[in-house]
Amino acid sequence: MTLRVRLGEGFQNNTVSVRVDGKEVFSKSGVSTDWTISRADAVDVKTGAASVQLEVAVEGGPRVTRTIEPAQTPFVEVRLVNEDLQLLPMGEEPPML
Repeated sequence: MTLRVRLGEGFQNNTVSVRVDGKEVFSKSGVSTDWTISRADAVDVKTGAASVQLEVAVEGGPRVTRTIEPAQTPFVEVRLVNEDLQLLPMGEEPPML
């Protein structure tokens, strides 16, 4: 099963890291939202677990951790809003605008 973590709105030249069950699966600097499609980047993570601990962090900024059940919500939209990270688990991939 694959968990897709999509970095969406609000990123502006940030360094972002994504961990699943404590293992870093994504780390990138210069992450910025392309406002024509409301997307900054994405990472696909293969997992066989019923639930995983997803952590997303912005260097020098917010960090959020949440338990995700990939079979129920295989897509997670991450938004940076007012210096706060929002994790939005979804059953279907959100459209690119």
